[in-house]
Amino acid sequence: MERGHAISFFYKALSRLENNIDARLTLCSLLLEEGKEDEAIGVLSPPKDLLKASRAKKSLQKKAVIREEKKVAALAAGMDWQSDNSEDETPSPQQPPLLEFLKNEEHYQLIIDLCRALASLRQYSDALGVIVLTLRLTNSTISDKQKEELQVLGAQIAYNTTDPKFGSRFKKHPKFLHHMRTQKVCVPPMIMLGHQFTILSQHQSAAREYLEAYKLQPENPLTNLCVGTTLINLALGHRLRNKHQCIAQGLAFLYNYLRICNDSQDAMYNIARAYHHVSLVTLAVSYYEKVLTTQEKDHPIPRLPHEENFSAFDNYHPGFCSLHREATYNLHLIYKKSGAVDLARQILNNIYFNYYVI
Repeated sequence: MERGHAISFFYKALSRLENNIDARLTLCSLLLEEGKEDEAIGVLSPPKDLLKASRAKKSLQKKAVIREEKKVAALAAGMDWQSDNSEDETPSPQQPPLLEFLKNEEHYQLIIDLCRALASLRQYSDALGVIVLTLRLTNSTISDKQKEELQVLGAQIAYNTTDPKFGSRFKKHPKFLHHMRTQKVCVPPMIMLGHQFTILSQHQSAAREYLEAYKLQPENPLTNLCVGTTLINLALGHRLRNKHQCIAQGLAFLYNYLRICNDSQDAMYNIARAYHHVSLVTLAVSYYEKVLTTQEKDHPIPRLPHEENFSAFDNYHPGFCSLHREATYNLHLIYKKSGAVDLARQILNNIYFNYYVI
């Protein structure tokens, strides 16, 4: 009887355990369906195991934060990071490339020839990138004469590029402009400093510099154009309250620019672009159409001394100074956005036929 009682007690306990497990699994599945993974794990795991898992999780998170901080600090210091999975990760000094490369005159001349070849192919941004990287990595290994030659070549190439990122790459340039700006009252440093602020999207500071230049030369077309476009850009910011007044002031300067330039094609295009920028598309269309009815003569392109024999300047199609293509493309954008897709396609076909076929 004692043996039979023990067996009966064992089967009852086993049945309770099975029922308990089935209940836990059912509750766990319901929690997983609701997206409560942590509570589901708590149902299946004993409290002791949960405490150990929580401690291990916090330890791993702490190690991950420390590892990420070390990695960021190492990369910021210019050092190489060995591994993201190593326990004893220590940054190792990175050997600067081209350390001994340019000490050889032939290697240095190779860099010069490469930059000139890129400039002859009109890949000005790539050539400037090579020069900037070479000066940065080998600043202490090349002579002052070589540095000056690279800087002069970079200035010549930068004259031809329209990429604004190279205008503020060197930290000495803004300092030099600020020095010239404070030494004496002169319009060119004001304009250049305003351009620097414009590149950085600091339109309020740019407008201040342009207005100072306007006070000295109110009939200068460039100062009127710069003030007008900067006020338009400033009006589209989020912080300005009197946006309509700012737009009206910007357009006033642009119309003054139109008067000074005797209703030139360039001035009308800039007014059309300003209206287009502030979504006054009806007025923008009228001025784009005026641009298309105005003819502009081709003007000779200025050349630097090292570009006297550069034949690429002689291969321009007649009418390269005209803004007909730009005005047509912007008109096409307005028509396309308004739903007149056929009209947009027609105006593009017309400019293609007139420019490329005739």
